[in-house]
Amino acid sequence: MTALPQLSPATLDAYLSASATTLQTVCSSPECLLAVDPSRQNLELWTPDDGTFPDLGRFARVGVTQTERDGGTWNVLTVPAKDLRYEAYGLLVAIIEAMRGGASFAAGTNAALTNLRALLMSRPRLSEAQQVGLVGELLAVRSLLGSSGPHDVLHWWLGPLAEQHDLALPGYDAEVKTTLSERRRHTISGTGQLTPTPGRPLWLVSVQLTRGMDGASLPGLVHDVRRLVHRDHRFEDHLERLGWHDEDADLYETAYVQRTAPTAYLVDTRFPAVTADRLHAVVPRDDLVDLLTYRVDVTDLDADEPGGPLTSFFFEGTPS
Repeated sequence: MTALPQLSPATLDAYLSASATTLQTVCSSPECLLAVDPSRQNLELWTPDDGTFPDLGRFARVGVTQTERDGGTWNVLTVPAKDLRYEAYGLLVAIIEAMRGGASFAAGTNAALTNLRALLMSRPRLSEAQQVGLVGELLAVRSLLGSSGPHDVLHWWLGPLAEQHDLALPGYDAEVKTTLSERRRHTISGTGQLTPTPGRPLWLVSVQLTRGMDGASLPGLVHDVRRLVHRDHRFEDHLERLGWHDEDADLYETAYVQRTAPTAYLVDTRFPAVTADRLHAVVPRDDLVDLLTYRVDVTDLDADEPGGPLTSFFFEGTPS
């Protein structure tokens, strides 16, 4: 039995970024089609109904429907691919391979879902938000290493230590926020994240990314920074605290490019930050408010440059 042709990560990304749904034949015996729906960020496996139906009770986001095609009834298995596109595609490939080996649609689907569930449970994966956030911080750290020594940069990088702000640079603090959206819309966690440390200015550094084949992957950035800091144990400690494990690098194949050059905004009395003092001033019994998360859109605010060792970072990603 010949190997099943498979899509590369770059091709899959391109299909999921296209303007229309694509439908292509993956296997002729048994007949299997792959549909990629970019509008819903779903992958679908189409195959003629063989009279079996998988047990999907434990998988709320995976569904099977039936449709008429070419004069017959087809099963359509739908898997969400927004945050787990490669895992979703791998799941469909595993089902097709099982069916090529003689398994029914139901048996192949049940086995593949069970295996995927066991795999994900044994290999914790950073969420897309965590991945994007770490990419933004590593881009800033890599930029700092272009003009400052590893000892200083790793001393300034406090984000992995669960400190109040990501970077404590000479003269000011910086909170690095990264987004994949077309606007500079960032999620803020708690009332302390945008509360300046007494006596030190605080800047929100906005990084905009988009997926792109020619960009930097998370494993690639880890490799770059590790080389620049000469494998300093503090960097390895930082990665471990952030949930990064080298053995899971294959889970993070997405490449990112900077949509625009980074920008910075002084978090002063005019900045729309929810702080403990502001909350206390308007919310009764604010001590009962817990797990506060909000989004702030800085797109239309006036950006500035904080100066210091981070200056060169704000010229990176500028369209040529």
